[in-house]
Amino acid sequence: MKKTTLYLIITLITNNLTYGQQHGCFDFTWEGATISGRYIPKAAMNISVTVDNMPHEFTMQLDLGAVTTELYGNSLQPYMDAYPTLKEKIDSTKTFMINNEEHIMFGDMTLKMGDLEFKNKDIGLFAGYGTPMTADSLKTKTSKHIGTIAPDLFQNKVLIIDYPNNKICLNEELPDEYRYLDFQDLILESGRIMLPFNINNRREMLMFDTGSSIFSLLTTKNNAEQISDGIITDSLSVNSWGTDISVYGSEITSEVKFGDESLPDTLVYFVDNPQFDAGFKQMGIWGITGNAYFSNNTIIIDYKNKKIAVK
Repeated sequence: MKKTTLYLIITLITNNLTYGQQHGCFDFTWEGATISGRYIPKAAMNISVTVDNMPHEFTMQLDLGAVTTELYGNSLQPYMDAYPTLKEKIDSTKTFMINNEEHIMFGDMTLKMGDLEFKNKDIGLFAGYGTPMTADSLKTKTSKHIGTIAPDLFQNKVLIIDYPNNKICLNEELPDEYRYLDFQDLILESGRIMLPFNINNRREMLMFDTGSSIFSLLTTKNNAEQISDGIITDSLSVNSWGTDISVYGSEITSEVKFGDESLPDTLVYFVDNPQFDAGFKQMGIWGITGNAYFSNNTIIIDYKNKKIAVK
């Protein structure tokens, strides 16, 4: 065998291994929002996407607390009217649940984010949700917000969220540069991440929700009172999938740790609602944590081996 032929084979194998190790990377941007009269600069993580090669710019929110990646019916309607092939991909035999309601899905969809392309995916259609748009929307070049990216796209992969550099990468295997980190076990429930925290010297499970950007800790009233001074120093009315929810915050007086690291002092927020309490109990979690604790870090989520670390 000639050396040139051998070199070509080795090069092809190396290239294929490299490609298999890292699917690709994409950027995210923070979207601000005014909530209860207060401007929150980091209210949501948005990602630029293209959908089925339509010549339009879109954004979708990264929400690891959701279950199914979905497009909003109100926002997408003029595009379905303009592109019949998009509407033809609606498959009523495929459904997903959101807000305790069943909705149909698109089949065989393609989403592209930066270097990363997801092909032949089932994507939810959340009918009646999202900002209504008109046919004139297609004529403007501004990016339109049309949906939610959920963890169903990342299962059995390694997701790396680099908060300081606003970058996200998806890998087949854990990169060598992160192997030295102190990884903690996680639990996956419908693809959502449940993390072990040490709160007031007790091991408690929290759901990691990138859709919850405002709150470091969100829990029930009873849980909040056990680790705080009980004095309400903040209150907000937040929107969760179309429903306004009153949230109250108190100063934490107990130590909160993830792994061996003590987390910064902050407020613990709670919702005083029996349905909220029942939901947490059903999920077997103490509460929710989001981006706020980790906005200066890189989070490495190994969905394949059910491990997570913070750098």
